[in-house]
Amino acid sequence: MQRKLKFLVANKELYWTILFQLTSLIGGVLLIKLLAVSLSKAEYGFYAIITSVVSFVLMMPFTALLQGVGRYISIYKKKGQEIAFLNSVFVLISICVSLYVVIGGVFYLFYPINAEWNDKVLAVFAFAVSEIFKIMFRTVNNANRERKNIAISVFTEFFVKIILIFSVYTIASINIRDVLLALVVANMMSMIIMYSKHCHNISIVNITKKHFRVHVRRIWIFSYPLLIWGVFGWLRDMSNRWYLDYFLDKESVALFAMMSSLSLIAPVALQGVLGSFFIPIIYQKENEQKGVSRKYLKRILPLLAIFLFIVFIFVYYFKNMIIILATDDKYLSISWMLPWMFLAYSAYVISIISTYEIFANKQTEKLIFSSILPGIIAFVGGYFLIKEYGINGALYNYIITYASYALLTFYAVYKFWKKNDNN
Repeated sequence: MQRKLKFLVANKELYWTILFQLTSLIGGVLLIKLLAVSLSKAEYGFYAIITSVVSFVLMMPFTALLQGVGRYISIYKKKGQEIAFLNSVFVLISICVSLYVVIGGVFYLFYPINAEWNDKVLAVFAFAVSEIFKIMFRTVNNANRERKNIAISVFTEFFVKIILIFSVYTIASINIRDVLLALVVANMMSMIIMYSKHCHNISIVNITKKHFRVHVRRIWIFSYPLLIWGVFGWLRDMSNRWYLDYFLDKESVALFAMMSSLSLIAPVALQGVLGSFFIPIIYQKENEQKGVSRKYLKRILPLLAIFLFIVFIFVYYFKNMIIILATDDKYLSISWMLPWMFLAYSAYVISIISTYEIFANKQTEKLIFSSILPGIIAFVGGYFLIKEYGINGALYNYIITYASYALLTFYAVYKFWKKNDNN
């Protein structure tokens, strides 16, 4: 026990990981506060719709593919083939982005765009592309355990975001396009820092068709279940916003999206620390000895559940204070939603962390059902609940959706553990 404590105390990787997540947490709260104050509720509602569109682009197919990239980097590094693999990844992502450019260009030229979107299309597209490459480099650097580089890039990203948005807001009135352009510049600064770790390794000239096909096939085999359920994950996370916009208005979207953003800050930060620090280690250890990841999980999951429940009690009693400090008093009317959204999302996060062993063993297909069904529930339930109960229906749908995901995922993990019980 003492040896493990000394390891944690002396572990610089852990310090940089915690710093990275603290920066993300504090930066995220400051950004939410700035947007809540500088944008009207209708504008923030529109911004929430835009981020849902970008989320869809990221999900189809980038975040799914990058999960596979993160899993295979340690394997190819052990084989001494990491550089060839990284070059294949860069080309694969670039090809996917190019397809979006072509498809998006065709639609922009030949299909009319709603006037509300017309002056924002290019900014939205630039934001989506910058997010794709930023996440790609972050995935690679995290898999290689470049904690310091990631922490510096995240600090730079949030610093630039906040300074640019605050400067425009204080000098003149700010609009959504200004916000998006500030996010693009911040993403580019972050990418430059992360790219510096790989600028000597990435060279598409050295790619062979044989290696590229092998790399893409392996990434695809690992990632295709995530791509299948990615659509349903988007429906789970984002469909409420679109129903609120359709049945009510963008101010309702803003109220719901703001509570959603606040409710996930602490669980996502905690998941980020565990995921960023432990996943690369778990993947490497699992390559050498099966069952290591389960030992980590059996210790982490109960402690995580207790901690998040304690935070839930705090959020329940101090929800109004949290909203005033983190956002703006124009969002107080919906404060009662915050603790229940926090509790539902916490269960969701714990269930995701419980799947680390399944990911480490490259058996992601076992999670397809538990990921698809909640998306269907959100899509169908959201229509009827929001139509009937308005924004309250969005909360009901949110709780039902994330609770069903957690229960189904825990059941899938239980079956996996029971089938592969080595302890």
